[in-house]
Amino acid sequence: MFQTAFKYYKARKPPPSFENVLIVGDDSYPFQAIEANLTGGTWDAASFRPVQEWRIFEVATRPGLFVIANPFTPAGQRHWMAASLIDYPAHPNTTNLSATQGDNSSIGNGWWQTLSTMSNSLDRRKFASTLRWSTLGYQYDWSNKVYAESRKQSFPPDLAQLVRTIASVLGFERFSPEAAIVNYYPTGTTLAGHTDHSEDDLTAPLLSLSFGQPAVFLIGGTSRDERPDAILLRSGDVLAMTGASRQCYHAVPRVFSDSELPEGVGKCIDRWKRTIYNTSQTDPMCENDWSLIDDYVQHCRININVRQVLKENQQALDGSANAGVS
Repeated sequence: MFQTAFKYYKARKPPPSFENVLIVGDDSYPFQAIEANLTGGTWDAASFRPVQEWRIFEVATRPGLFVIANPFTPAGQRHWMAASLIDYPAHPNTTNLSATQGDNSSIGNGWWQTLSTMSNSLDRRKFASTLRWSTLGYQYDWSNKVYAESRKQSFPPDLAQLVRTIASVLGFERFSPEAAIVNYYPTGTTLAGHTDHSEDDLTAPLLSLSFGQPAVFLIGGTSRDERPDAILLRSGDVLAMTGASRQCYHAVPRVFSDSELPEGVGKCIDRWKRTIYNTSQTDPMCENDWSLIDDYVQHCRININVRQVLKENQQALDGSANAGVS
């Protein structure tokens, strides 16, 4: 059933109907509104809207699956888009490009530098699509699907603070962000069904942040035989897989353009739109950088998914890790 749904939402001719797709922010079943936990977290006023305005839901059909309807300010979205494109692909983090061409600083830093010097828009868009993932903190070994203590890098402190706040609002005050995979999806690309189980601690939540173009997210059960739910994720939406949902099969069968959204559904671009250029502390990007970033996210989706690798009070990996994505 999972694969049947995946193929349906992936199809181009005919394109799928959005009739049965759950839209984050819809107050109707199966979304059940929950109250924010206001007892912890360090607040980032530049990134977040006031927590009292957050709309948080648990998906009743998927116990432990939480969604937050875009808690970010427009400047906050732009900041994390920039970090994902300029900072996170840089050495010593690993990307799909450095993994295939050799891990060194010139390749690690070269993607954004090369992109920023390309004047032809078609060439730039083609080159932009070559970056598909980067890893932060514990560097994920895609071949063996494990983490290794010897390949651990420092986790970005500002991103750590951001996701700790989100986890705390959801009631997970002890969450420790130790690894992240940043996925880069040009429109038309997909992510096949899998589970995430490389981490030593599978009781800690997996937090997923979406920026850029919209996507259909599928989540089923612990078997591919269970019929999945389809959820529309737009720029700024946050998804947290906790409890029973943490080890469920999930996938991204469709990443598509804002223009394809159903009528009446708010556009993604309105969530990050920059109406007045300024150089304030909350929006320090130069005009050229933002122009390139804006062009990128008009055609791509960025997904930052953060996880805790170690169990509470565990100091390091023991040299082996569980099998990862399947």
